[in-house]
Amino acid sequence: MDWNEWEELTPTAAAVDQVTKVYRGASKSVTSDEVKESARSEVRTHKPDLQRLSDLAKIIAAPNAQYFIVRLGFEFEIDAESRKAGARFSFVRFTALLQSAAHGNYAPRVYDLFPKDLYEGEPRVVKVEFGPEIKAGDVGGSVGKISSDLQVGTVSPAIVAYKGRGEREPRWELTPTQKELIGIRNTWLVVEIPAECHGAQLSVRVEGDIETKWGPIPVAPKERVWENRPSILIGA
Repeated sequence: MDWNEWEELTPTAAAVDQVTKVYRGASKSVTSDEVKESARSEVRTHKPDLQRLSDLAKIIAAPNAQYFIVRLGFEFEIDAESRKAGARFSFVRFTALLQSAAHGNYAPRVYDLFPKDLYEGEPRVVKVEFGPEIKAGDVGGSVGKISSDLQVGTVSPAIVAYKGRGEREPRWELTPTQKELIGIRNTWLVVEIPAECHGAQLSVRVEGDIETKWGPIPVAPKERVWENRPSILIGA
């Protein structure tokens, strides 16, 4: 698969085994195909949108490093028949991986990310403001020079963000609180790339849980190995 292509999310083998084992020998047993059909879903990962930061006076910049704002976009869909049967996303995780384009002791890192911590509550419209750090504010608040195009929209899932191991594996965890978690979701990160890296390679992966009549079913892409997933070179 490539950027902007629909990718199937399938129940993990462990989840299928667990459900079929619970119902094995019951008056109405469950087959592995039935479990897979109940959680049929897809995700489309948009090609990351890059914007280099030229005004480094707004941040605590490292010597000889480049900084980029990267927008990551995802679209979620659940099979129509599965939705009619009550299937819905109950949890979604976006994970990214940053790697140096060159071998050595230097590595790119996440300088900041957004959203960081949008918790349960009434849906609200927030905007991104950069300088000296990305912030979320209600409509009517201060908007930075480069914030006009970075609009999240109505937020209903609870979101928690992490910079991840070595500040190179950022992830966002979304839990729906009011609305069904389908359609488009965007996140942003600011990447710091030392000159010694000669650029950063960015890959992303999505996984989650789908609530079915048999309970939550973990789903993941068929291709989970980072080296085999689409990537984009930043700052080369």
